[in-house]
Amino acid sequence: MIFRAKKCLPGPFNLPIIGYLHKLDPAGPHLTLTKLVQKYGPVYRLKLGSINTVVIADAKILKKLLAKDETLGRPPLYIFYTVFDGKGILSLPIEQLKDQRKFVTNFLRTIGASRVSPNKKTCEALIRKHVEEFVQVFKSPNRCVSMDPSEYVSRCVSNIAGMILLGKSFSLDDKTVTDLAENLDKVIEAIAFGGPLNFLPFLRFLPMFRKTLTSLKKSVHIIRDVQKKLINECQESMSRVKTDVPTSLIQAFLIQMSRGSPEHIYNHNQLHYLLFDIYIAFTETTKTSFGWILLYLAQYEEVQNKIRQELLEVVQDKTVEVDDFVNLHYTKAAIAEVARIRTVAPFGMPQWVSANVCVEGYTIPKDTMIMPLLWAIHMDPKVYKEPEEFRPERFLDDNGKFIKPESFLPFQTGKRMCIGEEIATMIMYIFVVIVVKNFKLAPPDFAPIDFTGITKASLAPKPQEIMFTKI
Repeated sequence: MIFRAKKCLPGPFNLPIIGYLHKLDPAGPHLTLTKLVQKYGPVYRLKLGSINTVVIADAKILKKLLAKDETLGRPPLYIFYTVFDGKGILSLPIEQLKDQRKFVTNFLRTIGASRVSPNKKTCEALIRKHVEEFVQVFKSPNRCVSMDPSEYVSRCVSNIAGMILLGKSFSLDDKTVTDLAENLDKVIEAIAFGGPLNFLPFLRFLPMFRKTLTSLKKSVHIIRDVQKKLINECQESMSRVKTDVPTSLIQAFLIQMSRGSPEHIYNHNQLHYLLFDIYIAFTETTKTSFGWILLYLAQYEEVQNKIRQELLEVVQDKTVEVDDFVNLHYTKAAIAEVARIRTVAPFGMPQWVSANVCVEGYTIPKDTMIMPLLWAIHMDPKVYKEPEEFRPERFLDDNGKFIKPESFLPFQTGKRMCIGEEIATMIMYIFVVIVVKNFKLAPPDFAPIDFTGITKASLAPKPQEIMFTKI
């Protein structure tokens, strides 16, 4: 018996070598695991390949478990360790992780990506500039245009990420930003297709998976070449003009290196992987969130109208600032409901148990992967009545004020929760307000939107057209 305790963790039968992998629906593995919650409860065990796994589908239990240092490790997933080499921020050992999280948090606060930052308005203006560029694409002389916005969403997000992380801003049709966006998509597709490799590394010898790995490494190499060029440009610039106030993550890291920080953490190799980690995580989750928001707004005209009415009542004709969102309760509720009903990361970010831990009377042994099943948490009918219904009002109290339920975890929880929650929220707010103020969104010919997601590294919307009518 793998799990020994006062109680034995329930779970399905696992086959030798492959475990439960053969039962997972490739089109919706999160749905397969959610069905098991109904049978075994919110905490159950299974094996994915050779990896012992405990699935957590209860917010309170998850918060308690991920607050422990013993659950801060990263599971030995083959693709991530092959691509990221145990560096960056996704795969770092615990002590180095704490240092890098603190470093990135301080940097984000410095550039204004924080509620308490004195430079908040500077960061806000940067985001607004790139979202306004995105909006211009859809302003047709005919007042109405129908097109799939996904390509331009990707470029817009890549540009925002490029400015914050790389210190470089591009036009939406610049070759550098299109190369970054295209190769990001290839990386995500390769990670999704090569998913079984994480649990069955021997599959890498099969032609189809070998081809996937080759494609993945090629795209990673292209992205790193762009990063290397921008790092060199930044170093040359800093050699001419000294600064202690960074405007990009590259600058911040190079400044830290120049101060004699520990070389095993602050070196050029770690800088490359850190940039790559954050760039991939930021752009993939943000563009996917944008995509879902546009689709839900297009389908639900009454939600658009309520957001516009709230903007008219709260901020009138002036430019909406992030500080105004404290009073934009319905707008925040609509954004939150999209994040709930289509959880961008259905499995959260899996973590690794480095020493035995106890939860709910069970012992989870060392060398077990913790899988936060955020999809099941957000779609729990005991918490969210009729969870498949799109209903922003579930995030409002009786007085119409925005509330955040304990079970709402779009950025996960614990010491490894998403480091970019504040900047992501700021971008989301600005994006929704600018789009809704400029356009009425609708499905082409008023046909129903397809809300079936595509399982990649995230749960992404299917490419489809939206009608943008200029207001």
